[in-house]
Amino acid sequence: KARATTGVDRLSRDVALCLPPEAAAMATSDIALERVQALLKIDAGGGSFYEHITRIAGALAAEKPNDALAQLETLSQNLKKATYRGPVAEDIDIEIVADAAAEEKRQQWCVESLKMVRQPSDPSCAPRVLCAVQNFMEDAAMFEWAGVGFGKQENFRIAMSLRKLATDTPALEKLRLWGKVLGTEGDYYVAEGTLEGARPVAKPALPGSPDYDVEPRGEGANISTYWVSAGGSEPWIRLPAARASHIVAARKIKQLMRGDLGCPVLSTPWFPGKERHLLRAQIARITATCTLAVAGYYEQDPGEEDAPALKHALKIAEAEFPGHEALATLDGWVHGSPALLSTGKTTWPELDVEESGLPEETVNAINEKKEAEPEEELLKPIGGDLEALKPEDAEGSPAWNIKVYGDKGMYKFPDTDKSYRITAVRSLIWPGAVAVAQGTRFANLYIGNGLKCASLVEPYKESGLPLVGASPFSSGNAQLALAPDDVMEEPDDLEEEDEPQPPLADDESDGGEDDEAAEE
Repeated sequence: KARATTGVDRLSRDVALCLPPEAAAMATSDIALERVQALLKIDAGGGSFYEHITRIAGALAAEKPNDALAQLETLSQNLKKATYRGPVAEDIDIEIVADAAAEEKRQQWCVESLKMVRQPSDPSCAPRVLCAVQNFMEDAAMFEWAGVGFGKQENFRIAMSLRKLATDTPALEKLRLWGKVLGTEGDYYVAEGTLEGARPVAKPALPGSPDYDVEPRGEGANISTYWVSAGGSEPWIRLPAARASHIVAARKIKQLMRGDLGCPVLSTPWFPGKERHLLRAQIARITATCTLAVAGYYEQDPGEEDAPALKHALKIAEAEFPGHEALATLDGWVHGSPALLSTGKTTWPELDVEESGLPEETVNAINEKKEAEPEEELLKPIGGDLEALKPEDAEGSPAWNIKVYGDKGMYKFPDTDKSYRITAVRSLIWPGAVAVAQGTRFANLYIGNGLKCASLVEPYKESGLPLVGASPFSSGNAQLALAPDDVMEEPDDLEEEDEPQPPLADDESDGGEDDEAAEE
C-alpha cells in the first residue's frame, strides 16, 4: 500500500507540473478528494466508513432529533450492531448451578442409584449366587392391605437396596427388611440378616467377665445381625451387637431417636452408650416381643451329632400351613424369637461353685433369680401374653389385635381351594409392629418410633400401675432412685415441741422501759 500510494503521489505531481497553475490546483484537489473517497469506501468485511456515515446522516435526517449531537454516538453504535456481518461466535451452553453442593449430592445420588439397580453379576461371567433375600415387593402387597407400607416407588428402592446389601456381604445366609424406626431429624431403615459361621460356644462366659454382657453371635438377642440406612441409595451401616446392660438401661428411659448414630443419648437415668447402642437395644426388645411365626411352621433344630445346633436355632417343619380360620385366632401364632429376661439376656448361666470358681453367695443369688424368673419356652403361643392384665370375661388378648382384610371368599381350583384374604396381627405393646399372612406366606414388619406404649394396654388389676417399661419415670416399672412413690401415704402428725426460747415471766423482768410502758 505504501508503494502504491507513493506512485500515485508522483503521478499527481507530474500531471500538476504539465498543467497551468489554476488547472493544476483544481486537478490536485480533485485527485485528493477521490483518494479520500476511495479510502472511506474501503470495506474490510463489516462495511465501509462511508456507508456508515451515510446511514447516520440518513437516520438523523429521517428522525430529526433535537439533540442530534448527543445521540450521535448512540445512533452510531446501534447502526453498527444492526449491520454487523462478521463471523458468528460459537454458541456455548453454560450450565448455571445455583447450589454447587446440592448439585454434587444429586449427581452422587444418581450414581449410587445406578449401582443399586445394576445386576449383581457380570453378564459375561457365571451367575453370582446370593443369599436368601426377602422378596419385599410381594410382601409389600400384603402389608399394603393391612394399611402399612411405603409406596410402590419406595418399595422398589428397598428391594434393590436389600439386593445390593446381599451382594456386598458374601457371608449372609438370609436377609429381610426388619422395619423403619422414625426419628426427629432422620429415620432408620433396618435390615435383619443371619451371618454364616455361628457355632455354639464351648465354654460360656462367667458373670463378671467382659464377655458375659454380650451373648454370642447366633444366640439370644444376637441371633441376627442388623444394618441401618437412611433410605434411598444411602449405604448400609452395621450395628454393634446387643449388650445386656444396654437393654436393661433402655427399659428405664423413654427416648426418641434423632437420626444420628454417633450422637449421645441425653437421658435420665444415664444411658451407657451412643444412639447406635440405644437403637440396637430397642431392636432387640421389639424383636423379642413382636416377631411372630405361624403356629407349626417352625420347629427347634436339634442339629446333628457332629455339628450340634445353636440353642435357639429353628428350622421349617414339615407340617401343613394353618388354615385361614386358625390364623384369625391367637392359637394360630407363636413367638419366633426368644424372650428377654430382666437381666437383658434370654438365658441364665449354668453355674457350679466348684467349676465356675465364683463365690458361693454369687452362685446362690443367680440360682435364686433363675427359680423366680424361669426362661420362657421357644415358639410360645401369643395367647398367654399379658394374661395378668386381661379383664375378667374379656375376649381376645390385651397385647394383640387380629383383623382380616381383603376378599374373604374361597375359590376352588383343581388341586386345592384358595383364598386371598390377609390376616394381620398388630401389637398393642409396641405400636407399629405387625405380622401378616396370606396363603402360605407370612412376614413381619415394624414402623414406629421405637417406644413402648401403655395407653393401648390395660393397667395392672391389683396396683393400677401401667405396663412395665411403658412409663420409665414411674417406680412401678423399675427401681429408680430418682422416681417417687406412685401412691404416697398420709404422713404422721408431728409432735408439738416447746419453744426453744420461751418468753420471760413478768416477775423475772428486769424492769426496763418496755415494762413500765406496758404497766401504764
